[in-house]
Amino acid sequence: AIHFGGLGIGLAAGAAAAAVRRAVSGEQEAHPLLMNEANVERLAATLCRLRGAALKVGQMLSFNDADVLPPAVRTLMERVRNGADWMPAWQLEETLRRELGDRWREHVESFDEEPVAAASIGQVHRATLVDGRRVAIKVQYPGVSDSIVSDLWSMRQLVTYTGVVPPGLYLDRVLEVAREELLEECDYEREAANTTRFKKLLSPYTELAVPAVVPQLSSKHVLTTEWMAGLPIDKAAAEGAIEPAERDRIGERLLWLTLSELFKFRFMQTDPNWSNFLYEPRTRQLSMIDFGACREYDAPFAASYLRLVRACADGEAQREAILHHSRELGFLTGEEGRTMLDAHTRAAVLVGRPFADGEQPYDFGKQTISKRVTGDVQTMLRERLTPPRKEIYSLHRRLNGCFQLASRVGARIRAREILLEIERDHEAAEQAAELAAEEQATA
Repeated sequence: AIHFGGLGIGLAAGAAAAAVRRAVSGEQEAHPLLMNEANVERLAATLCRLRGAALKVGQMLSFNDADVLPPAVRTLMERVRNGADWMPAWQLEETLRRELGDRWREHVESFDEEPVAAASIGQVHRATLVDGRRVAIKVQYPGVSDSIVSDLWSMRQLVTYTGVVPPGLYLDRVLEVAREELLEECDYEREAANTTRFKKLLSPYTELAVPAVVPQLSSKHVLTTEWMAGLPIDKAAAEGAIEPAERDRIGERLLWLTLSELFKFRFMQTDPNWSNFLYEPRTRQLSMIDFGACREYDAPFAASYLRLVRACADGEAQREAILHHSRELGFLTGEEGRTMLDAHTRAAVLVGRPFADGEQPYDFGKQTISKRVTGDVQTMLRERLTPPRKEIYSLHRRLNGCFQLASRVGARIRAREILLEIERDHEAAEQAAELAAEEQATA
């Protein structure tokens, strides 16, 4: 509340100054007065202090990477994502002692006091255990979980005041989902269990690695895991050291992983942060880290969503199937007008294009889906009658993140082949489950 009291005054003053400059210069209004450059600086400084709540809401307000928010706001959220404040040394030591005990340093040979990363709700330090293992120690900012409700209330006031969110984004639903997800992400014991579960799920696939948890240096607010070698995939690709064929392989494995998490495991890591996917050029190893944001999906939801994806992949000819599965999944109520239905169908077909039969292999490096879908997204934000189901927010963040990462890598992917493989495996698993249920019923 202290942050936002002074911020409100500062924003108003900044907007007034910008209005005077426009009046004197005759400049036309290109963006809301509250979103002038000076106010973006004020917002960034405040939101960096809010950390988790600001990042989560900003992440959720991006709608499939379409341009539904003003450019200044998108720039602002990127600033916040990269600018979370570090804990001072005394607070870090105090937190580690409280969580791990006074003798926690007996377990480590070395500990880097300066964090290698400052994430939304915690910061990460590199360390070496006494047995020689290199580890990452993630330490949660004190009080983050206790302040979530008040911080989200402050975010609501700020977003409402600046007027940057259209009504069709259903801000109250966004904040409700953000609260639930943030509370889960603040539970590092839950994240440790998620990490162990993913390590087991992916153990048959040697090209995909997940770190082991170090229990003796983990608690409710501290999580220690094996240090995973490599660079964030987008950075490795930007350095130009990856050959085209290898870029394609990376993209294919990431898409296979994303679809498998939803339709095979029905358990998904939903954080789209590209830094959570690492690539080691020397060994060609792909690694996943950070499992705080994970969600389970029930079998009926996964089956219905798979049918929707297949209909979108098959194009406008499947309009009725797209609309049927969209109503089934709660995207539509059945009361929408023609304008909304047309926009929804066009957007669905466009997002399904990477899986279309005539587009293979799909060149994600040249895709412009997010720009081309913007007009229809704007229409849907005006016309839609219901917010998405809660599961959709996290799912679409991950799907969009996968598409965007494949684009950054410049991968050409046989996406339809992967989708059909997943579909065959899903159908076989459903049939096996039905047979097992029948056998149990007659036993």
